[in-house]
Amino acid sequence: MTSILQKVMRDVSTGINNFKNRYKLPAEFHTSGQFKIMHISDTPESIYAHVYKVLTYSQPDLIIHTGDLVDNLKLEDNYGDLIADYRHKAANLIDKLEHLTSARIIYVPGNHDDYSVIMANSKRGEVLPEGSIIDLAGVKLGLAHQIENLPEKADFQLFGHSSAVQKASTSATEYLNGILNINFLLLPAGKSYQVSYPWSIDQGRQYKRFNMI
Repeated sequence: MTSILQKVMRDVSTGINNFKNRYKLPAEFHTSGQFKIMHISDTPESIYAHVYKVLTYSQPDLIIHTGDLVDNLKLEDNYGDLIADYRHKAANLIDKLEHLTSARIIYVPGNHDDYSVIMANSKRGEVLPEGSIIDLAGVKLGLAHQIENLPEKADFQLFGHSSAVQKASTSATEYLNGILNINFLLLPAGKSYQVSYPWSIDQGRQYKRFNMI
C-alpha cells in the first residue's frame, strides 16, 4: 500500500512540474547564441497577453505569424459585420508585436485576414504570400497559412489554419503547425521546440483545433 501511495505521489509531483514548465524553453535555447525563431498562428485575442509574455521571455530574432491574426473574428464568413472590429484588434496586435521587440517580423495572411489592414498597420513587418520561402544561412523555411499552399521544398514548413490535415515530418523536412503549439527554431542547428498555448485557446478559436474553419 505504501509503495502504491508513493508512486501516486511521484506521478502527482511529475504532473505538477510538467504543468509549471509547459511554457518554458530549455536552457540551450537561451544560451546557444544561435538565431532564434518564434512561430505563431491563428491567434484569438484572448491569448494575446500570453503571446506577449512568451515573446518577452524567449527574445527571438525572427517572429513568423502564419495567419488569422484575430482568429476569434471569422472575417471570411462575415466580412461586412466584422471588418471594423478586426481592423482595430489586428492593429493592436501588430503594434504590440512591433514595439515589444526589435526582432524581424513576417506576416503570412490567412483566410480570415485582410491584407490591406496588415499592410496599413505594420511599420516594419514584412507581409509575404503563401508559398513563400525564406533562406536563413542556408536553411530554407516554407511559409503558408494552409498546408496545401506550402512550397515544395524546404527544410522546415511552417503553417497553421487547421490540425485536421497533417503531414509527417521526414529526414529532409520538418512540418510545424502553429495551431498546435508556439514553435521555436534554433538555426543553423535546425532544432525545434514547442511551447503550449493556454488551455482556453480552442474556445477562443471556436474549437478550431478540431475543425477546419
